Amino acid sequence: MVLYRLSHRRREGPTLWSAPVVAEATLGKYVPILMLAALGFVIIFVTLMLTKLVAPRRPTAGFLSTYESGEVPVGNARGPIDVQYYLYVIVFLVIDIEAVFLIPWALRFAKLGAAGLVEMAIFVGLVLLGWAYAWKKGALEWQS
Repeated sequence: MVLYRLSHRRREGPTLWSAPVVAEATLGKYVPILMLAALGFVIIFVTLMLTKLVAPRRPTAGFLSTYESGEVPVGNARGPIDVQYYLYVIVFLVIDIEAVFLIPWALRFAKLGAAGLVEMAIFVGLVLLGWAYAWKKGALEWQS
């Protein structure tokens, strides 16, 4: 009985019965994205299958040997790595993360105003303080 009364009302705008039409129109906007995702999966699947078909089945001794830019490998490949390398990586990541925060801030600098400037000054100050500490401890000098 309630549905009968709602369906016979005369008013402007969407009614109870027009909701599926709106939903279809909204879902229709996602069809190109779904098609691109499906195409991506098909391309990946075809590429992997072609690799399986074309790959050599019986690897040779040369194929199984270690290759280091044409040089004959010397020693064990599982040797220890100097900690200094990891310190360089950490310093690089800190600088990289700083750039990730600075670029969006620079794009919205005018809208952020003085508060944004102060916050970024504090952030850059802390990063520079950490960099000075690493420099003082000798983390930026390569030791042979």
